[in-house]
Amino acid sequence: MYDPHVSPVELSTPSDANPRPRLPGVALDFGRAPLRILVAEDNRTLRRLLALVLRRDGHEVIEACDAGELLETLASSFLQGDGGSAPIDLVICEHVLPGLAGLTVLAGLRSRDRATPFILMTGNEDVQRRARRLRAVVLDHPFNVAAIRDAIRQSADLARIAND
Repeated sequence: MYDPHVSPVELSTPSDANPRPRLPGVALDFGRAPLRILVAEDNRTLRRLLALVLRRDGHEVIEACDAGELLETLASSFLQGDGGSAPIDLVICEHVLPGLAGLTVLAGLRSRDRATPFILMTGNEDVQRRARRLRAVVLDHPFNVAAIRDAIRQSADLARIAND
């Protein structure tokens, strides 16, 4: 069934997509180590396709269908030492999300000095400019798997710069 609201995502993965265990206390290597990625997208089909591709690349994926789930997952990861979940390494978020705009979530993270790598999915050029000023990587609709992987690499570069 064709859905015009779903970005075309090709389902190709590398042959060496076996998950690799993460070593505690080791700096993240976005190029090789598996990441804990939060995907926030209200379009169920696109969210599941993104999650499938990322899991096949060896990453752990947490899915959120709206801003409430996104914020709840982020809050839990920030409270890790207090019994929360493990930290989120990367957020991939649709801008037009029920409950709160993705750009607002990004601005909230940055206003609290959170350098969490963030990929914002949007076709709106004004939102793209604002997201880049907040040190986010932008995925413009439509995109494919290569664009997703490139955005993850760009996020790693921005995270390294922020941590220097």
